[in-house]
Amino acid sequence: MSEMNDKKQTLRDILIVSVGELICLGLIYGAFALLHRLDGKVLLGGALGALTAILNYFLLAVSVFSAADRAAAGDPARGKRILSLSMAGRFLLMIAVLVVGAKSGACNVIAMVIPLALFRSIIFIGEFFRRKDG
Repeated sequence: MSEMNDKKQTLRDILIVSVGELICLGLIYGAFALLHRLDGKVLLGGALGALTAILNYFLLAVSVFSAADRAAAGDPARGKRILSLSMAGRFLLMIAVLVVGAKSGACNVIAMVIPLALFRSIIFIGEFFRRKDG
């Protein structure tokens, strides 16, 4: 698969993850509405969690392409460092968002954590919508 096809597929994957997070967000909001608990904190917490999950996936894709470029240029060790630093940075970003959201009191923590917790499930389900032919 060429680099252009890889990038197109990655954009499709990001779109699938984004749609999955939006569906998840709608289900979260619906559940809170049924429980008569839907308020601004739930709306903000859910949106913040979903956006953090999407940003995490986007940053992962960017770091993988950067590492692949370094490896193709003959420096695989630097590519490996890029991936390691990216993983640590993305993890710290998610922790920071969760801590700030929880400590500020502006977000419902449960609504914020659910989109992050379901992220891997969304990716797994998204594999069924992946184009195999490029």
